[in-house]
Amino acid sequence: MGLDVIEEKNLNDVITYALDYPTMVLSETKSWPTTNMEDFAVGLYIGYVCGVFFDGFLRRNKRFLDSEEHVDFHAAISKRTAEIKLKIQSHIHRK
Repeated sequence: MGLDVIEEKNLNDVITYALDYPTMVLSETKSWPTTNMEDFAVGLYIGYVCGVFFDGFLRRNKRFLDSEEHVDFHAAISKRTAEIKLKIQSHIHRK
C-alpha cells in the first residue's frame, strides 16, 4: 500500500526542517576527516532524516515500515536529493 498521505507529509516536514536548519546537521562535518565534505554531508542529512522519520513512524504506528512503505520513503528522498545537495553546497561555500 505504501506511505499514506499523513506519513508522506511527516517525511516532507522532516526534510524541510533539516533544510531550514542546516547547521544542526552540518556542524558534524567539521569533526570528521573526510576527503569529500559534500558527499559526507549528504550522508549525514539522509541519516538524520531517516532516523527522525523512522523513530516518529514507529512511535505513531507501533510498527516498522513494510517493504512498500520503504520504497515510498526512498522515492521521496530521491526526489529531494538535488535540493539537499544544493542546500549543502550553498552552506559549505558560505563558510
